[in-house]
Amino acid sequence: MSVIGWRQWAVDAHGQLRPAWTPWSPFPPELLLWRPDGLTQALCLLAQRDNLSTRRFRIPVAPHPRVPSETCSCGLYAWLSPRELADAAAPTWTSRPIVVGAARLGGRLVVTERGYRAQLGYPAAVFDPDGVVSPAYAVARYLNWEALVAEWQSAG
Repeated sequence: MSVIGWRQWAVDAHGQLRPAWTPWSPFPPELLLWRPDGLTQALCLLAQRDNLSTRRFRIPVAPHPRVPSETCSCGLYAWLSPRELADAAAPTWTSRPIVVGAARLGGRLVVTERGYRAQLGYPAAVFDPDGVVSPAYAVARYLNWEALVAEWQSAG
């Protein structure tokens, strides 16, 4: 089973989609990439961060076996509705362009009052009026937010 979630992405210098709410440093560049060639798989960033600490400070950390976990904040995030997304603040940690749109989410899902955390996902449609998203992404591209919502809101 899969669902449609609504989210923001930051667009890097190569037009690739990255999390809009997770600062990319200190993680390796490929770790936080929404893949243009297939499914993105969520990782526990807490475990990844602790793994970086382990390499630096030799402190062993055991990651949890299920991502997302109900007891952690890991997963690919998305809001339940375009209204939730439209009401969300824009991220302030980056000066990179931000695009919004619909993501197809699946695998293990944690459903909350306002959104989803998913194990797997891929961008399905983006509102990209400035054409900043790489053509490598096989996504529906919209110049009008209302048109994107009209077509994708009932697709979930």
